[in-house]
Amino acid sequence: MTASPGMRAGDEDRDRVIAVLREAFAAGRLSDAEFTDRLGRAQQARTFGDLDALTSDLPTSMPVMRAALPVPGSGAAGDAAAAEGPDMRKAWAIWLGVSVLVNVIWWATWLTNPGSFPSYWPIWVMGPWGAALIITYLVRRSARPR
Repeated sequence: MTASPGMRAGDEDRDRVIAVLREAFAAGRLSDAEFTDRLGRAQQARTFGDLDALTSDLPTSMPVMRAALPVPGSGAAGDAAAAEGPDMRKAWAIWLGVSVLVNVIWWATWLTNPGSFPSYWPIWVMGPWGAALIITYLVRRSARPR
């Protein structure tokens, strides 16, 4: 899918053009004044046509912008589902780290108070958090297209 010049541009599109402008400025293709002018116009751009005008004379203009536009039949929903994997792994890793920490604190409390067995309070941290992660995983899994 190619963007027509009248199609509305979003924040990500403006950010990609700003990145191209920064690269061009760093490479010496734009002067200070040109860079400042184009940067301001990129932040105010409303359409792809506005953005095209800012990068049309630069070597890496539209391929950078259009790379993120979905191509029909490319499986954009599958890409979103694939991106959830690392997020869930990070969430589980954080949960595991906190679980180890609260268990070490509980264990240290038990060792420093001989004769008394403290209640296992880490379950109140680990349990609800773990349950929320499991529910999130199951909801995301059921929402994936098959």
